[in-house]
Amino acid sequence: MHQRIRSKNKIHSTGIYLPKQIVKSDHLFEEIRSESQYDIDKCWMSEKMGITERRMAPSTSKPSDLAIPAAQKALESCEDLSLQDIDLIIFCGIERDQPEPATAHIIQDALGLSARYAFDIANACFGFIDAMQVADSYIRSGVARYALVVTGEVPTRVLRAAVDMLKRGVDIKTARSIIGALSVGDAGGAVIIGPVKNGEKSGFELFNTNSFSYLANKCMYKTDKDGSISGHMNMAQITSAFIKCHYGLIDDTLEQLGWNEFDWVLTHQIGQKPFDRLANMNGVSPNKMIKTLDKLGNITSATFPVNFKKLADEEEVVKGDRIGGCFAGSGLVVGQFGYTY
Repeated sequence: MHQRIRSKNKIHSTGIYLPKQIVKSDHLFEEIRSESQYDIDKCWMSEKMGITERRMAPSTSKPSDLAIPAAQKALESCEDLSLQDIDLIIFCGIERDQPEPATAHIIQDALGLSARYAFDIANACFGFIDAMQVADSYIRSGVARYALVVTGEVPTRVLRAAVDMLKRGVDIKTARSIIGALSVGDAGGAVIIGPVKNGEKSGFELFNTNSFSYLANKCMYKTDKDGSISGHMNMAQITSAFIKCHYGLIDDTLEQLGWNEFDWVLTHQIGQKPFDRLANMNGVSPNKMIKTLDKLGNITSATFPVNFKKLADEEEVVKGDRIGGCFAGSGLVVGQFGYTY
């Protein structure tokens, strides 16, 4: 279940990319005529879920279009690192540019890198956490010196499909099973991971992950043979499982770390209710949780790098602070981690 870190690696730099277009939740609900067609208040997502807006990339955007500028910013922010020292590139978005070749190769070529290992992994919204664990293991084993972990998420293509379906008109049950798709937003994110230097205390301390695959049917989407997108997002059930699984894991995480509490918490963000519930967990200070859901929505696997960048920009965060992470992905996979800033 857990992976306690022996020789530590840390995040040397972070880069994010956010599309320029801002789309308001209330406008989306007006577009689908939520009140007249489905008896759902047009302010439901902005007021109940706490998601007022999100960023939307052009409909023709590929995952690499968001991943490349995010990775470029991470490289530019790590000026003392030689590009030749990056031996591993992992792309970890929900979707890829194409089945073959791996999107990691597209990104490597665009950035002019020469990593020996370049590949994709995917595990829904949890992909970035998985990729960081893989990168950490490669570096600790001596296979790689530094790693670039990068994602580009364009889930608004699913949002657009849901909007089109809801505009045409569906029954109430179907509407409620897909309306959660309107919560997503687009973003790119990247981190460079490498060994600590000169006796530094910062870095990854623990990864604690568990999968509950009997919950796999709570959230899914697929591309049908005709190219259309279908699926469902049962928000109430997802939220309940998300909260329950994290509550069941937190004491073990803190015990493994030997910590009584976290100084800051980063978490996957699917709405205000689960965010508030996690704020009440053991060892969590509500006013020290990084929040982006209101302006960005659910940015899936890009949540970690975007929130880590926001944490780094906080004036109150200091070296030695204990960072906790609470993330999840459809499947259901739930994981927590400890990181010393």
